Amino acid sequence: MGKFDSLLKTNISKKNYQYDYTKLYKKGRFATSVDYSYFENLYILELLDKNKKRKYNEDLLTLWGQLDMKSYIDYDLGNTINLYFTDSAKRIPVNQLSNYNFMPEDSRKMNLLDIKYIKRLSLENMKFIDLYLATYEILDMDNNFRPYVLLFVKDEKNNFIEIGYGYDSNNNGNIELFINAFNYPVFLTTKGYVLLPLTNKKIKLDVYDYIEDSDISKI
Repeated sequence: MGKFDSLLKTNISKKNYQYDYTKLYKKGRFATSVDYSYFENLYILELLDKNKKRKYNEDLLTLWGQLDMKSYIDYDLGNTINLYFTDSAKRIPVNQLSNYNFMPEDSRKMNLLDIKYIKRLSLENMKFIDLYLATYEILDMDNNFRPYVLLFVKDEKNNFIEIGYGYDSNNNGNIELFINAFNYPVFLTTKGYVLLPLTNKKIKLDVYDYIEDSDISKI
């Protein structure tokens, strides 16, 4: 799979490997309170321990463990975000949607496909250093798998902090990307370019390193 093929809309899932979350996650489907970080850390430690030859970047593995486990717990508790079942970019958990009980299983769970590490990105007067772009897929109302992305940076304590999110709001293949503290949405194309709609400037994302679900299956 190409570096940005995960952003493409498809009628079948692009997910190649599914981790056995139940090895770590023992809570019932109707649990009312779950410590996400506890289960995320168990998954992270397992990935880092299996990465004995240091084949994969530890930051990417850490973020993978955090996000992949979170997506499973969100699914289990009905906290998944599926913007393809809403009329706005407001992120509402699916269990609060009126049609939740009729949604297919694949529309209730995010599939993490890959995480890309981008050393730097400049948007107008804003500069981002050490940026991580996580790409998911989720089923839309027409039974197509569509992209959902999250952007992260690391804080001074080495924790990953979400700074933006995006999805294909217009069903035209481009991801409408909402970045914190940026004045307006930008667009991410399936070729890996960021488009600034006010200036028509096109910026190529320089992916320094990345990890995908097939890599996790090899650990």
